[in-house]
Amino acid sequence: MINLKSRLTFVKNLVLVVLASFLFISSANAITIGLMPKFTSDPYFVAANEGAQEAAKELGITVEFNGPVNADVSAQVDIVEKWIRRNVDAIAVSANDPDALAPVMKKAQAAGIKTSTWDADVNGGRDVFLNQATFAGLGATFVEMAVRAAGTSEGDFLIVTAVLTAPNQNRWIDELKKYAAEKYPGMNFPAILPGDEDFEKSKNVTFNYLQANPNTAGVICVTGVATPGAVEAVKQLDMVGKVGVTGLGVPSLIRPFLKDGSLKEAALWNPIDIGYGATYIAHAQVTGTLDKASGEVDAGRLGTLKFIGPDTVLLGEPYIFTKDNVDLFSF
Repeated sequence: MINLKSRLTFVKNLVLVVLASFLFISSANAITIGLMPKFTSDPYFVAANEGAQEAAKELGITVEFNGPVNADVSAQVDIVEKWIRRNVDAIAVSANDPDALAPVMKKAQAAGIKTSTWDADVNGGRDVFLNQATFAGLGATFVEMAVRAAGTSEGDFLIVTAVLTAPNQNRWIDELKKYAAEKYPGMNFPAILPGDEDFEKSKNVTFNYLQANPNTAGVICVTGVATPGAVEAVKQLDMVGKVGVTGLGVPSLIRPFLKDGSLKEAALWNPIDIGYGATYIAHAQVTGTLDKASGEVDAGRLGTLKFIGPDTVLLGEPYIFTKDNVDLFSF
């Protein structure tokens, strides 16, 4: 009995050791990706995280979604620094400033961490960028929507942006100006005002500008938070039908304005898909399966996403929301 008991104890301990070793190896081999939005309080980025977690579940990895509450560049740098110290496997960011984040992203690369960007790029320090739409394509979309909203291609159009350093917004503004100059030379863009990714500030800067410039033909918002704020300003000034507003739009934020007719249309892409796609790209970087030479990358249910440049992947074309289709979307 003693020998049998000893043998059972030995076998039990052996099983525990093997199990512990397996768990240790599994833990050591687990992939952790740090996914950073511009800020966490925007429904757009909340939806992006939904897609990221969907992809993480499919891939059997961990995605840590973390970012500043507001569009704070220094807070983004601090979070990347923390991920570097923890030696996560990959870091994917949507940048509030293309230059301020570049040094810390380069530091991550030097530490052996795979780096990428999504939604908004950096000037160095990343291997690949997931672009939600071509800059030229979205610029043209903004202009065409603005012309339809204002009912004219002549006159002054105010541009409301996020922060003045936002890389994607600045590229869209450059492209919309270029497109307008070629197709609608009567369109003028006398001012670009920052709404700081805040509804109240976006409303207030639009309100004050239109009060001082009542002959403005339209407002183009190149950030989803600014669009409902600008529409609200136009409503408060009783200028609906006189000043056309359009731009990026998150369905949950613009739905009431589309329904009451104060906003005709706004464009976006599916933010769930961009978070999902960014996670698949980061995973491919870590596992060594990202082959730029092939011109495409596998992205789960999205199929294969195409490279549109040496290091830029395209998510797809922008989608235009109207009162007739906005209820199809829950984010």
